[in-house]
Amino acid sequence: MRIQLIALSLCLAATAVVVGQNRSTATQEKAASVVITGATLIDVRTGEALKDSVIVIEGERIKQVGKAGEVSIPPSAQLIDARGKWIIPGLTDMHSHISNTPGLPLKLYLANGVTTIRDPGGNLTVLRLLREQLDAGKATGPRLFFAGPILDGNPPVWPAGSILADSPERAASAVNFLIDQGVDFVKVYNNISEPVLKVIIHTAHQRGIPVIGHVPRSITMTRAVELGMDCLEHIRITGREMLPLEEANKIDFLPLGRRETLLWQRFDLESAEMKKLVALLAEKKTFLDPTLTVDENTFAGGYEANVKDPNNRFLPREMFEQWARAPRAELYNIPAELKGVAVAGFKKRQQFVGMLNRAGVRIIAGTDGAGLGALLPGFGLQHELELLAASGLKPIDVLRAATITAARALKRERELGSIEAGKFADLVILNADPLAEIGNTKKIHLVMKGGQIHDPAALLGQQQ
Repeated sequence: MRIQLIALSLCLAATAVVVGQNRSTATQEKAASVVITGATLIDVRTGEALKDSVIVIEGERIKQVGKAGEVSIPPSAQLIDARGKWIIPGLTDMHSHISNTPGLPLKLYLANGVTTIRDPGGNLTVLRLLREQLDAGKATGPRLFFAGPILDGNPPVWPAGSILADSPERAASAVNFLIDQGVDFVKVYNNISEPVLKVIIHTAHQRGIPVIGHVPRSITMTRAVELGMDCLEHIRITGREMLPLEEANKIDFLPLGRRETLLWQRFDLESAEMKKLVALLAEKKTFLDPTLTVDENTFAGGYEANVKDPNNRFLPREMFEQWARAPRAELYNIPAELKGVAVAGFKKRQQFVGMLNRAGVRIIAGTDGAGLGALLPGFGLQHELELLAASGLKPIDVLRAATITAARALKRERELGSIEAGKFADLVILNADPLAEIGNTKKIHLVMKGGQIHDPAALLGQQQ
């Protein structure tokens, strides 16, 4: 009990540190109405660009959207002249772990246009209290959706912050507990058995909560989708999906670095099995969160580059030094003779993402940060968008992955994901056209979350 009380005290302290470092930096107090005029509005639903748009915002929500001359402007409204600029919905990072890093500068998300994040596994107490602070405006950062502790079977190495779900009865109990505690979804991990996974999905779906996570190593991606998993995190196809069982059994339970390298060396994107899997994901309307940024970090030499990334200056110095000094986990190590194979496998996974998108699979954008360099809060999501584009997605498809499709995966499409009347006023004003080049999403003029305007330069300046 004493250990539990100490742990809870540390969690509360972690929340206090995060809140203390992230108090509001909005450029002004919210007016009764804010009107943005003159910009080209990107409609992520249709892919169309509405020129000379007018957006009327009252409080934290959008009241009207239309063309100049068709929308009445309240006489006392604060006007924002956005002529020569573009407007997109606020971006979403669908895989961002934030609860285990006290003092993480959440402002970096907003500075990069990220107005919503999904935390797929972390400390439940910290996440609940932090969301309350963010929603109350006592901390500055994105909207927060979370899973709390992940559910896992009986692993050889126990993942921190997880709940043992080693029987159907315990699984049902754990799911109901988490939902009662206010989680937005449930996440499963590598060692969940098929009977337990069935119960987790059934229990969560009865209460209207989606189930996301890793494909358990003992089953196939096909089976996970057939059982009803709503969203798959990372591109984790087990060997038994594509390879002879004897060969698959030699690889499927290796540490991640070696396992994924050897599997993707053998996978054939043109095989009948691979095409059948792609068709199934499209048919079942499964969401896939490829997290290419973290895979690049692990398999394509990104780790060394990320330690040297100049954007690390936006982290608190102590945090940077702690992360830079931390030894790389054995789990991620790749033998020297397999380095080239690992890079080729990463490129093949990008091609797979392109195949999925062309088939109509619902791709969402997540990073698996926070970390250094390309995994920094906010910066990571911007990098993920570039990697999705390099995988063959058109700019509008990339934008959808981080906006309306993400909102659908969260089951919040009535409130988030597009710029429409009645939704939260979460949007980004850009200095260049994102449909011409996805990298233009980094050319940010202003960010708005819930009707509150933020200057990215001011947000970044306060982190140095």
